[in-house]
Amino acid sequence: MRAALRLAPALFGLVAWLGPSAAAAQGQGLFAAAGRGEWTFDDPVWQAIQVETYTPEACAARPCPLLIVIHGNGRDAARSRDDWVAAAERHGVLVAAPRFDKARFSGRLFQQGNARGEPDRTKWTFGIVERLFDAARAAGRAEGAGYRLFGHSAGGQFVHRMALLMPQARFSKAVAANAGYYTLPLDAAAAGGFAYPYSLGGTPATDATLRAALGKHVTVMLGDRDINPAHRELNRSPGAEEQGATRFARGRRFMADIRAAAARLGLTPEWREVVVPGVAHQQKRMARAAAPELLGP
Repeated sequence: MRAALRLAPALFGLVAWLGPSAAAAQGQGLFAAAGRGEWTFDDPVWQAIQVETYTPEACAARPCPLLIVIHGNGRDAARSRDDWVAAAERHGVLVAAPRFDKARFSGRLFQQGNARGEPDRTKWTFGIVERLFDAARAAGRAEGAGYRLFGHSAGGQFVHRMALLMPQARFSKAVAANAGYYTLPLDAAAAGGFAYPYSLGGTPATDATLRAALGKHVTVMLGDRDINPAHRELNRSPGAEEQGATRFARGRRFMADIRAAAARLGLTPEWREVVVPGVAHQQKRMARAAAPELLGP
């Protein structure tokens, strides 16, 4: 039995949202016409964030559900958006893909969410997603009380860490696909001595917040051919290597720890593991596999 989390007892507070009037002003012009678009979101914490958008014909004149897509380490938000165009038309959803440019957002600020050693949660970059949703909803473009969330590779790292560390986030469903390595739902001692971003050690997480996180609808998708231990973008730090030699192995290890954490807490997790056969580290094919998970009934 792995050790229980023995971390800071403080519960998470909400990140600072935009006020209704400010969010509405920020959302003007977002998804204004059918097709592809680009919008600069003036985030109150991180300032100008480029957002690549897509509006299906069915959503040109009415609100629709919102899918937020998080790109990989190539930081190509337009390509990430484009991988969802066909599904957006088929399911009638808006797509928004914010870009975390390398000039401003290092790996610590992007895929780790700026949560390492940052006590001010309003500065966590996970909050950009929530504030983007607020802007789209206040402008009358996004419908509903929540959004869908997808990330591949480094984006998968961002998504699963956001789900673990911000259980109050309003996504209704999330998919983290082919992440390079994971934040295990353990304290550092139970994770081989590795603290965040390799485990929840050193974060404000508690059993209460972990319980809330495991109640979110999250799917961890793994391509069963994502098994190259020498892939040029694979993180080979000691903390990542401790989780396994390949992305596929690390994902299986992570989900085993998720199930063990849920059992220790006496609950059935809403997190699901889905293996996609015949797919390696291929964002477009993973997006295609994820569409029924995120946008279906």
